Amino acid sequence: MEEEIKTSYISYVPGPLALRVISRVHQFIFKASRGQIGKRVDGLDILLITTLGHKSGKRQETPMPYFTHPKGYLLIASNAGASRNPAWYHNLLHEAEVDVQIGNETFRMIAQDLKGEEHLRWWQHLIKKQPRYATYQATTDRKVPIVLLKMNEGDPAC
Repeated sequence: MEEEIKTSYISYVPGPLALRVISRVHQFIFKASRGQIGKRVDGLDILLITTLGHKSGKRQETPMPYFTHPKGYLLIASNAGASRNPAWYHNLLHEAEVDVQIGNETFRMIAQDLKGEEHLRWWQHLIKKQPRYATYQATTDRKVPIVLLKMNEGDPAC
């Protein structure tokens, strides 16, 4: 018998405007403290991902929860269960090379959208660790993407 995943973990999810404000404040504190403040929030490890805006062409920084993977790190493009994927996800679909800050270290990485069986396998693993993502999936009609960040082997810092 499959284990039932609890989807009532979250009692309140901020709206889009509140999420943007929280994200900007978090980003400022994270950068100002060189990743020492804000690296763990609500039981989640946090990184700062910098993507190239596919419309603006400007660098966009977003603090994101991440999970370890044998080849790098995983991000979940839940957008708190909103009907649209988050902007950072659209950006990396257009330009897969991203900068990632974890603590006070920065890495150049390549983003890869997980598909099919690999997506399903990691999704099951991640929602067992963090049931909030099952709640987000239950509130939207879109399939919540999972992104693998791998080291960019062309980066001399790697």
